[in-house]
Amino acid sequence: MSKQQGPMDLRQLRGTVAVVTGAGNHGIGWGLCCHAAGALGMHVIVIDLHEKLVREAESRLRELYPQVLCYGLACDVTEPQQLATVTAAIAELLPDKSIGAVFANAGVIFSHTVLNSTVQEWQTTLQVNVMGVVHTMQAFVPLLQAQEAESIFAATASIGGLVRGDNGGASYQASKHAVVATSEALSFELARKSPHVRVHVLCPCIVASALDKTSVVNQRVRDGESSADEVEALGSDSFRLAMTPERHAEQVFAHIEAGNFYMVTDNVRPYVDHDLPFDGVGIMRERHANMQALTLDNSDAWQRRPGMAPSAIMKGPMFGEPESI
Repeated sequence: MSKQQGPMDLRQLRGTVAVVTGAGNHGIGWGLCCHAAGALGMHVIVIDLHEKLVREAESRLRELYPQVLCYGLACDVTEPQQLATVTAAIAELLPDKSIGAVFANAGVIFSHTVLNSTVQEWQTTLQVNVMGVVHTMQAFVPLLQAQEAESIFAATASIGGLVRGDNGGASYQASKHAVVATSEALSFELARKSPHVRVHVLCPCIVASALDKTSVVNQRVRDGESSADEVEALGSDSFRLAMTPERHAEQVFAHIEAGNFYMVTDNVRPYVDHDLPFDGVGIMRERHANMQALTLDNSDAWQRRPGMAPSAIMKGPMFGEPESI
């Protein structure tokens, strides 16, 4: 067996480069950048869709972490040629640095059911969340393979990519299931010939971010309804049980250090200050039990929680006890 999925000494990442897509706002990608720079001493490349966002993120990171090099590069991950331009720019900006980690983190979400979602929402979701990850793999993995040192390639899926389809967010969950399968395929593909490239799939539970807002903003820019020059870095809604992006990043790198392929980042101590987890692994087990029994238990469709639609997955300790109709 190769070391590809074994524990990793994170100290070897110091002085290497962390590349993070979808990092221009104050969400998961931003937290990964901060932890890589501050705790691990990695140089950081921030990638996001808009020039204004990456310039601002670059400036913030340089102020926070002056001991490392930080650069922002605008890129649409759905465009392979733009990613090729980015890889060339990184080689020019940091010619003597190896890439220690690549996080394919860019994503969108439109929280609608199957029958209430639009074709455009599905197309955008699959283009960004699935093909954006594939393009990022194809752009960066050959560079990691060519290096002698160990490195990380991690794609951001979601706990939604490991549990059953639910009442809302159908296109999002479908895309994240695809990210999980694609990451599994890449890991298998590299296991024998490039075991020094460690592949992981990130499956967050509830992390504070503005993904729903940024998805709408970016769609308006694409549709010509607003200007990219007007885009601002967005913070998250104040859901008190969510992990902060910074604490979430700590959990991500703890998974990497342990050698976990499926990085299920649940809302558990010490990464949150409460005892109301999402219970991602428990809900995964429920789905697998259904699959093994060749059935689908829809009994949660008859359950109600105050202020919430019925859900087969958002029902653990974090969401309180349901009330039967």
